[in-house]
Amino acid sequence: MNYLIEAKDFKLLGQGAEGAVYLTPEGYAFKVFKNIKNAKSEDDILKKTCDSPFFPKPIVRVGNILIREYVGGITLKEYISRHGLPYSLSKEIIDLLEDLKRLKFKRLNIRNAHIFVNSKGKIKVIDPRKPYSKITPYPKDIVKILVKYHLFDKFLKDLLQYKPELLTYWTTSYDYLANPRKKRIYRYG
Repeated sequence: MNYLIEAKDFKLLGQGAEGAVYLTPEGYAFKVFKNIKNAKSEDDILKKTCDSPFFPKPIVRVGNILIREYVGGITLKEYISRHGLPYSLSKEIIDLLEDLKRLKFKRLNIRNAHIFVNSKGKIKVIDPRKPYSKITPYPKDIVKILVKYHLFDKFLKDLLQYKPELLTYWTTSYDYLANPRKKRIYRYG
């Protein structure tokens, strides 16, 4: 593979504690990490999730730079605030969590800023962090969004229609969010 990259044509998409992300003219996400360890970690995670529809595909990593598939769209919270919770998005959320379990993620909570919904209503996780080391057994940030917009009951109705066997998991997720004491007991006991 031969790549010629003109950095002057990049568009800054965002930056944070770990580095910056740019959009290349060719339509790829160009991530510059502050250290090689974090670049390698994300590349390894994206390679492990290659068969998942919920993660971008890695293209190439060189040192502290990772080029991967670009993910467009808006955050889950923004999408729900604009469009509500269509049944198809409830199914996407359910399938995302089941896929994280299939991938043996220990951290099932993903920050809202890292969950994007594209124009077709499909979810992508743009920045998986510590999925195999940090334990968070429930998607508390997703539940928070659903509760904030008074859509958790609607989500449960969709869940009952789509995968009723998961009802206990999701109601426990709500209890986990609602009762901080249980979090401490789970974490330490």
